[in-house]
Order: sequence, then structure tokens, then C-alpha cells
Amino acid sequence: MLTKIISAMISSFNYTQMHFHNFIKKNFTKISAMSMVVKIFLVAVIFGLLPTESHAETYTTAVKLDTNSPAVLVGKDRQVSIESGISNFDAKKRAALRGQIAYARYSQSPSGIENYIGLYKDAAARYGIPWQILAAVHYVESGASGSTDRASGAGARGPMQFMPGTWRAYGVDGDGDGVADSCNVNDAVYGAANLLAASGAADGNVDAALYNYNHAQWYVNKVKNVAASIQ
Repeated sequence: MLTKIISAMISSFNYTQMHFHNFIKKNFTKISAMSMVVKIFLVAVIFGLLPTESHAETYTTAVKLDTNSPAVLVGKDRQVSIESGISNFDAKKRAALRGQIAYARYSQSPSGIENYIGLYKDAAARYGIPWQILAAVHYVESGASGSTDRASGAGARGPMQFMPGTWRAYGVDGDGDGVADSCNVNDAVYGAANLLAASGAADGNVDAALYNYNHAQWYVNKVKNVAASIQ
């Protein structure tokens, strides 16, 4: 009896094993695909549980100098005042260098202006300004060149480097030929004298006039330095 039971169990096991083997064989592709799906799902879950790098929120800030008040920074919602000064270290360093700084000086009249002395004096007398300043502007702007259509990168033209809009406002027919031409040296010098006089030179404010001619302090200093050297 026991032998029959064992024999039946073995037969049943063999049948089940064979049936399972046939099932696997017939459905191998489906089982492989399902296994791959399960693996992908597990990988996705693992990556989902990993900590991710946090990204800080970024802000765009637009800050610029207030052109009406150079000591103020202007942002979108506020203004910040600026205070400047010299540190104790800077003051000591500057004191130590005092007397060691050399400034360039012209030992004689710059070359070229001697060709237009009469023109400078006539134009300056007409507008009531120092002729040396007019001569110095001519030298600094173009090396005291004659009639020329040379233009700067900004669009200024001629011996006195006039911008077109400024020439329309202050241009003068200096040689009386009926045309005010910024590229003609006679017209340009008279036009420059007109501009400098209107900007303050006729009232003795040469610095303001030169700064209006070219908005830079180095330019004001350079022209005055050249003017002081004219003999």
C-alpha cells in the first residue's frame, strides 16, 4: 500500500514537473518580458528613493548708477547711497609718494599751431575767449591739422572733431564762402570758438567750456596743459 502511494506521488510530481516545463517553454517570451518590466520598475523605485541635489532659487538683480546722482546705486525696488573716502593706508602711501610724482609738461609750443596763429586770434577775438585755449583744442583734437574730413569712431569730423548735431548748432562760415563746413579748418576753428564761448569760456569759465566740448576731466586738464605751454 505504501509503495503504491509513493509511486502515485512520484508520478504526480513528474507530471507536474513536465507540465511546468512545457508551460515555461511555451510562454518563455512573455515571462522574459514580464521579468524585464519588473526589473525596470524596481530600478525606477530605487532611483526615486535616492536623495536628489537641491537647486537654490536664483534671482536676477539689476543695479546701476543713478546718472543724476553718481553717489546712488539704483535697483528695482530701492536705492543705496554710496560713500567713498581714503583709507589711512592710502593716505600714508600718498604722503610717502608726495614729491615723487612727475607731471608731463610741454617745454615749447606744440608743433603745428604756429600755422594758424592768426586764425586762432581772429576767431577768439570775435567770440571773446583766450586764443591759446582755442589753439590747444585744435592740437588735442587733431594735432592742429588743416582742412580734413577725418572722422572718429563716434562720428566726430574735421580738424576740431565736431559731431554733426553740435555742428548744426554752432557751425560758422569762417572763411566767408557761404558754406559752414566742419571739415574746413577756418570754419571749424570759428565754430569751436563759438561753442567754447557759449559754454562759458567767454565768461571766464574755461573748465566748464572744455568739459562741455568733451565730457572728460582728463581732456580738460590736457587742453589747459597744452594752452599753458603756448608761447
